[in-house]
Amino acid sequence: MFRRKEASRHHLPCFLSRLARDRRGNAMAIMAAFLIPLIGLSGSAVDAARLYVVKARLQQACDAGALAGRKAMTDTNPSTPLDATATQTANAFFSNNFRSGWFQNTNATFTPTKGVQGNANYANEVNGTASTQVPMTLLRFFGLAPVTIAVTCQAVFDTGDNDVMFVLDVTGSMSCYPSDPDSCATATSSFTRDDGTTGYYSPEKAPSGSTLSKLQSLRQAVTLFDTTMRSSADPSSHFRYGFVPYNSAVNVGGSIPSQYLQSTTWTYQSRQVNRDYNYGATSSVSLTGIPQSYCVPQRYPATGYSKTGPSWNTSYYQAEYYYNLTWSAANGGTCSGTQQPLRAVWRYQPYSLPLSQYVAGAAVANPSRLDGAQSKWRGCIEEVNTVAASSFSATSLPDDLNPDFIPSAASDMWRPMWPDAIWLRSSPNTVDVNDDQVNEASPQYYTDVTMKAGSPFDQYGYAPCPFRAQRLRTMTAQQVQDYVNDNDFRPYGGTYHDTGMIWGTRMLSPNGVFASDTTAWPGRPAPSRSIVFMTDGSMAPNPLIYGQYGVESLDLRVDGSTANMGSSPSWDSAYHAARFRAECDAAKARGITVYTVALGTAITSDLQYCASPGQSFSAYSTQQLTAAFQTIAQRVSMLRISQ
Repeated sequence: MFRRKEASRHHLPCFLSRLARDRRGNAMAIMAAFLIPLIGLSGSAVDAARLYVVKARLQQACDAGALAGRKAMTDTNPSTPLDATATQTANAFFSNNFRSGWFQNTNATFTPTKGVQGNANYANEVNGTASTQVPMTLLRFFGLAPVTIAVTCQAVFDTGDNDVMFVLDVTGSMSCYPSDPDSCATATSSFTRDDGTTGYYSPEKAPSGSTLSKLQSLRQAVTLFDTTMRSSADPSSHFRYGFVPYNSAVNVGGSIPSQYLQSTTWTYQSRQVNRDYNYGATSSVSLTGIPQSYCVPQRYPATGYSKTGPSWNTSYYQAEYYYNLTWSAANGGTCSGTQQPLRAVWRYQPYSLPLSQYVAGAAVANPSRLDGAQSKWRGCIEEVNTVAASSFSATSLPDDLNPDFIPSAASDMWRPMWPDAIWLRSSPNTVDVNDDQVNEASPQYYTDVTMKAGSPFDQYGYAPCPFRAQRLRTMTAQQVQDYVNDNDFRPYGGTYHDTGMIWGTRMLSPNGVFASDTTAWPGRPAPSRSIVFMTDGSMAPNPLIYGQYGVESLDLRVDGSTANMGSSPSWDSAYHAARFRAECDAAKARGITVYTVALGTAITSDLQYCASPGQSFSAYSTQQLTAAFQTIAQRVSMLRISQ
């Protein structure tokens, strides 16, 4: 017995030592020890992700229900609860967007209500609360109960505050039918403008069934745009309109603050009398009873020229003579000699003309004529200083392309156009022309010595001044209709897209000369800003036209070259297109949404470039144009989630 006990004591240390050295099965033991915290960590990740996904979907369904409920609301009385139709619609949209049982959710609820009852400022809102319970997966092993997720939503049927600038092509081709570019009027007609002066225009095609002229279609489209905006508006929203009708010029003189308008002098491509020249043969003259002091070589009248007679403009009567006389005492004083008819030599070149009375709206004598003709400013302008270039940097635009430019020097202000004082010549060089070589009654468009008279410029479409532009302002529906149906809102002239876009952007810019027009309403965020740019054609510049950049072939403000003096129309389209694109970039850089609409033609690459993404339209009929304007109005007044 004693020996067996000794043996047991001898072998026990060996067993424990072997057990300590034996590591088989350790990994299983460690895994078992860490399994519980691992389940907690992975369960937290899985269940947190599930809760996030369910909450996001619940929020989307809540938003959809609130939007649908506000859209369907028929009763905006702040003292009544949400009407039954709106409640039913809101619940239906919520249910369609959030499926019960998804990720095992239960007890999903949605409650739509009207905004705070009794408060008129909130009567246009639909509020919503939604909740659901989501059970845990792995975390349920730790005894965690289902989690309740709750969200809120609110929808306002609100156009917000919107500023919309219509930049509208009113060129001569707008007199055609949208589907027939060859239907335009070929003859020019005259009419009496609102200010009593004579204007010219291209007569619009009369309605043919449901087919209207392009300009009449535009009138309907603008009216429908306004109707759509008003039907989408709510009592708390605001919107303002501005208009820039354009051809080769814009009529913005009445919109520009007077301190930014040149009112002293400006240089125009004009003419003035430079000297006399002998016209016709000399004749003898002999007068008696003339004192010696009167009988001296002299010009009569001493200075100046006059053209008299009932038809001076077709046959000239010379009242200017040079007398080469001698005196004798015979017959009580005889004055005899020769008389030489004189006429003026006109010098064609840039001249500085006085502006104070002209800019003030007074009828002033035309300084380039001798017949006493008067001029009255209609409101079209020449641009501020610019740089002739074919490309532009968005960060360094010349003054005429910078929407935020504010003139600070008298040498760089907007100048009144003075078409009556403009006379063309065959080159930028100074040209002297004898008076009898100038046919003022039937001016030629362009020859070496025959100049185009100032006063018929408008009649021939070479210096059109469109209907006055309008700065942003709140307008009634009747005021919108009155504007596009005004007596002066007529088609005429050629197409210069850059001219319209420059002023549309300038008048809508939150900075610059017109910044005060587009400030936010008190207590409201800044308004959304949009330009609706409509045209029926491509750029069509002409070297003879006098417009926003003066006489381009003489003033050289666009391409700076004399190489195209005698070229055909559209000679510098690429230069104008570059200015147009630069201004489109400037508008979009200022947060302005640009919509472009082509009427009777496809969207050009320039119009596509100008438009904000997805905001270009093409229309070939009155119906398509009005539909495009209605769609734009709906996008401007888009229903949105407020929070």
